[in-house]
Amino acid sequence: MLVYLFALLLLALLVLLYRYLPNRRAFACFCLTLALAGLITYTCWPRTQPAAKLSEEQRYDIQQQQQIFAVWYGTYQKNLKQLDHNWRWYHQILEEFKEDNISIQTAHVRLKQLEEEEKALTAAIANDAPPLALHDACYDLATAVFEKTKAYAAAQQNAITLTRAASEPRFLPSDDQEEQSRALQTVMEKESPVGLFTAGEIKEIQQLLSLPEGEGSDA
Repeated sequence: MLVYLFALLLLALLVLLYRYLPNRRAFACFCLTLALAGLITYTCWPRTQPAAKLSEEQRYDIQQQQQIFAVWYGTYQKNLKQLDHNWRWYHQILEEFKEDNISIQTAHVRLKQLEEEEKALTAAIANDAPPLALHDACYDLATAVFEKTKAYAAAQQNAITLTRAASEPRFLPSDDQEEQSRALQTVMEKESPVGLFTAGEIKEIQQLLSLPEGEGSDA
């Protein structure tokens, strides 16, 4: 659209020059210079080459890789959702105890139950390595996601375990509820893992497994 608008403006300018420029030879030279400049620009301007069409074998291979990754990623997302659920439950237990809505005994029992669930989840995550059938580039990126998530899950489990240990009623240094709550909060603040950042790797994998436009659905 902008090209057409520019052409119309240029045409109008040429008409005005032709009408008001007294020297026709100067007008002819101007038009010739303009035409040469346009030709040089058109010749040297970089052109976007159309993407090469995939062969049937290439398309099939990408679709197979999409399916392999999708199966693994589905399990990964399920585990990630459970990690988030457990972490929110952990904070809920500490908050309820802080507000004195539950006793230290109840908090300890809930933390112990959560710890068992977290241990099972951490083991499941550690056993869910990316499939070897993924091509090298995708496999390396998926492995980076796997290692980050495994480390995050282990750190989260460690925080829950240490908080459960600190909530053992017979080992608490004080019977004061506020002091007990502060002790648990201190463990939580000290041991909480940093955020899990894997969006960059996941985006790269999706780009690698994407079919060109018009070639079909992507991952």
